[in-house]
Amino acid sequence: RVLGLDCATRPLELRQRVGYFPEVDCWIPGLSAAEFVQYGGELCGMPPREARKRAHAVLDYVGLADERYRELATFSTGMRQRAKLAQALVHKPDILVLDEPLNGIDAGGRREMLGLLEEQAARGVTVLVSSHILEEIEAVTSSIVFLAEGKVIASGPLDEVRRLLKDHPLKLLISASDPRRLGARLMESGLVTGLSFERRSTAAGSEDLVLSVPQAESFYRALPGLVLELGIGVERLVPLDTSAEAVFAYLLGAEPGGKP
Repeated sequence: RVLGLDCATRPLELRQRVGYFPEVDCWIPGLSAAEFVQYGGELCGMPPREARKRAHAVLDYVGLADERYRELATFSTGMRQRAKLAQALVHKPDILVLDEPLNGIDAGGRREMLGLLEEQAARGVTVLVSSHILEEIEAVTSSIVFLAEGKVIASGPLDEVRRLLKDHPLKLLISASDPRRLGARLMESGLVTGLSFERRSTAAGSEDLVLSVPQAESFYRALPGLVLELGIGVERLVPLDTSAEAVFAYLLGAEPGGKP
């Protein structure tokens, strides 16, 4: 059931409220972008004239206004992805489902695509994205669902999922004026369960401090006082394993970048 509707018995009503962006290219050979998007609107129950008008408007929205009459077969991969987004939006859906929408798009195009999805979410559309390009997706998502072998293994806001991984203390990198003195004080305080030193490649003889932090909230609250107490300057503090890639690896019983 989607939006309370049975998928088997009320397919047209669902098509009218759900926009779908497939991973694979699927269209009738010979269609132009405008014809493709219009046809998608008609499949969702729109009258031809309305579908044609909306097709032109949405192609302009995704940046294909000047290419609307070209055959889709002549489009680059990035342009095809934009055309597929246009057909998914043509009927103003309540839910937008996208399968690997960033595939084959360069960095600039990915930012533009994510910007369009953010705009749709801001307008009240529920946007569901299936993707393996986690680094860029996590920057715009409010909630994430991790799947492994067809089963949900975790879900929720990424920072909340990370906090639930009690067996994996947070890894933090700190650049400080006296990392060894700071490290000794942090170990003494009990705020960290392990530390190491990582030599910087940009400055011979200088080191960064890498910490294992079991309770991030307590650590963040206490760190400013400790730094002031010691009179040590801190240049940066960077979490090393809070990304979606790292969290997914932990959920699978692996180390980030490693194997189970």
